[in-house]
Amino acid sequence: MSKPIWECRSIKEAAMRPEFYRFLSVGLRDLLFNAYKMANVTYPSLVTFPPDSDKNKEGYPSLGATSLPEQVLEGQPFPEKSLPDDDMVEVTNHKFGEIIAISDELIEDDQTRMIMRLPTDLGNAHAKQEDKTVYSIINGNATGYDSQAWFGLNHPGFTGGAAISVNDNLYTNVTLSANAVATVLGMIAGWTGHASDDILDVTATDLVVPENLRYTARLLTESDALGLAYAAGNLGPAASIGIGKNVLKEKNLGVVSSPRLDRTSTTDWYVKTDFPGFLFQWRKRLVWMEENENSGVRFERGVRRWRTETRWRAKVVNWRCMFKVS
Repeated sequence: MSKPIWECRSIKEAAMRPEFYRFLSVGLRDLLFNAYKMANVTYPSLVTFPPDSDKNKEGYPSLGATSLPEQVLEGQPFPEKSLPDDDMVEVTNHKFGEIIAISDELIEDDQTRMIMRLPTDLGNAHAKQEDKTVYSIINGNATGYDSQAWFGLNHPGFTGGAAISVNDNLYTNVTLSANAVATVLGMIAGWTGHASDDILDVTATDLVVPENLRYTARLLTESDALGLAYAAGNLGPAASIGIGKNVLKEKNLGVVSSPRLDRTSTTDWYVKTDFPGFLFQWRKRLVWMEENENSGVRFERGVRRWRTETRWRAKVVNWRCMFKVS
């Protein structure tokens, strides 16, 4: 079995072989995809991946027809319920990509490290672009389908509906503590759908925190016991009065941390739920395409070129996917 080009005695020597161009392309492709898979990103834990899109734009219901069935008396027609058109959230795919160009001089001068670095850096950059986009949406707190900020108070059940007081996904003026987590879990449990009596049974799955709160979050979710306190709730951050069982551990909450959250605040933290409201829609996953070896660019400029391309979009289609605490 042939060794990768960079394991040969000399890349310049390998370039004299007729199969060199094919070996070079395969080697660079492997470096790109390995770097992409090994990149240190956490966004997949925060989003829902629907089936890959097969067109430029997709529409998703923000909530769905979740209202409860109504009583039907004898002889009465069954009521019809349909999703309001305004609740369909459109997600348009965006395209990302770059070209790798390796000159004949790099090959002739045996610049193996530089040649290896190009696809490695690009594979890592593709993954970091996805990660950065997801966290920038969280930090940006953009306006959602219901014409309110993603993290806010009194969200309506659907677009154009009346405000519902229990539909809050923002809790302020508290620190990361067991009492704050317990309060948020209770608020999430009370969220409703189209009407105030449509309890959705949404469940929290993870604490999402900046790096400086990572170990605090792990203590709250993994410790067998926690210090009890008074003045800010039984588990709040106040004077200690003893040790008690950590009932939060029974929730099996995970911890997702990222330094990208630090860019906005060192104190804000979030709770992710099992509601599929933050979508990462794939149209075209990472692909690697090589230019024809005998193309005009190869002849005119003495460079070999490869292109990477992806198409995707990350977008919030329902505020119930996360809760913000600050």
